[in-house]
Amino acid sequence: MSQSKFYKQPFFVLCFLEFFERFGYYGFNYISIYFYISKLGFSEATATTLSGGFAALTYTFNAVGGYVADNVLGIKRTMFTGAFFLCIGYAFLALGTDINPQFVYTALTFIIIGSCLFKPAPTNLIASIYGHNPKLLDSTYTLFYMSINMGSFCTSLITPYLAKTYGYTPALLLCASGVVIGILYNIINYKSIRDIDNKTGHATLNIKKLSPFIFSLVAGFIFIMTMLQNDHFINQLLIVVSIAIFGTFIFQIFREKDRAQRQKMIVAVVLLLYAVVFFVIYQQKNTSFMLFNKHHVNLHVLGFDINPQTVPGLLGTAGLVILSPLFANMYRKLGDRDLALPFKFAVGLTFSACAYGLLYLVCAFTDPTQKISFAWEILAISVFFASSELLISALGVSLMAQLMPERMRGFAMGTWFITSALGLKLGTYIASLVANTKKVSVDAVYSTADQIASFHSYEYLFRNIFLAGITAAIIAFILGSKLKKMLG
Repeated sequence: MSQSKFYKQPFFVLCFLEFFERFGYYGFNYISIYFYISKLGFSEATATTLSGGFAALTYTFNAVGGYVADNVLGIKRTMFTGAFFLCIGYAFLALGTDINPQFVYTALTFIIIGSCLFKPAPTNLIASIYGHNPKLLDSTYTLFYMSINMGSFCTSLITPYLAKTYGYTPALLLCASGVVIGILYNIINYKSIRDIDNKTGHATLNIKKLSPFIFSLVAGFIFIMTMLQNDHFINQLLIVVSIAIFGTFIFQIFREKDRAQRQKMIVAVVLLLYAVVFFVIYQQKNTSFMLFNKHHVNLHVLGFDINPQTVPGLLGTAGLVILSPLFANMYRKLGDRDLALPFKFAVGLTFSACAYGLLYLVCAFTDPTQKISFAWEILAISVFFASSELLISALGVSLMAQLMPERMRGFAMGTWFITSALGLKLGTYIASLVANTKKVSVDAVYSTADQIASFHSYEYLFRNIFLAGITAAIIAFILGSKLKKMLG
């Protein structure tokens, strides 16, 4: 296949849009805590809490986005609608917050709604293309996940630099521009994805369904903006939504008449619980890990001072981009000898726990008044944690595509994302417990006493994460054979 033909293939076209959507999302994500401190005058702890609430809400309503794709707009129309809302959100963050800092909440609401509509769509389209070959799904989704992390890696280098050097406005406008480029490329090459959709997408828009959707969109906008300004409401919302989503999921299990399919769905529920543990650990990378870097890591490397906002994306995504093709190739070569999903999740939990176990050991043998070497973080995050992410997060959508019946695939993708929301919110809450509660500028330096107290707080955090993660991994290995048997 020639290069020009490859760039017009459905898989590449979808990867291109996903690349820029993630470029925008992670670009803002990497600078969000400093942004909240600067724009809203928040402490590190409060900024971390808002960051977690925002992250959780971007995943909480993905099941709704899946429902809209399945029953109202179709997959592609839902995807482009979500991308349009994302553009508005980033542009509003860039320009509106200079007029009034409280416009932050309006902009965040646009981004949340855009993410909820967009996020399930590309993975759903890929499932439509490759769903006939389950053996190909793991490697395909791993390569697709690489496109996500290419976007994350590029934005980790560019966006924090722009924010620090030129201010938040150009950095956030770049996030908006990236999504626009992704949309335009998909429109130009629309021919390659024209025939890929579900029945709703191929049908003419139903006005009877569209009117309630528009009304719900407006009501949802007001609701989400209220949630963002009241974190305890987000916690309550997550509990209600989780019960509703998982309740519906379990109802579908009892409703399923095919025994083999029913057992696959039960396995999916167990793996989703593992995933919650993983995402609690994952969220430390963008919250407590970033703040730990700011205060306790020597970021002067090879003559350069590394921006602490850059570190989570730089280390995590560099590892993912390097390891993704290796993992995808490994899955293809192993074929029938490949590990079953339950064991992949168990190995992934082990790797994620070991990443923070290593950081704990480094802290335990370091003087708290000194800063630890950046090299240890490269090993912990770029190798251990990146491997865990490929084994769990990258395969989550593959899990849903393989184990769920086609009639509820969109909803199933949304269920995976509510799992992410739960883990991210719990992870952020844990991170906020060790963050600084004083309202200080982003450039403030700790006193010696504060430095020591903060260092020990992170040391204990890393230890507890390791213990929780390794316990979950042991349970996963014990149950692995039983779950594999249920998968047939």
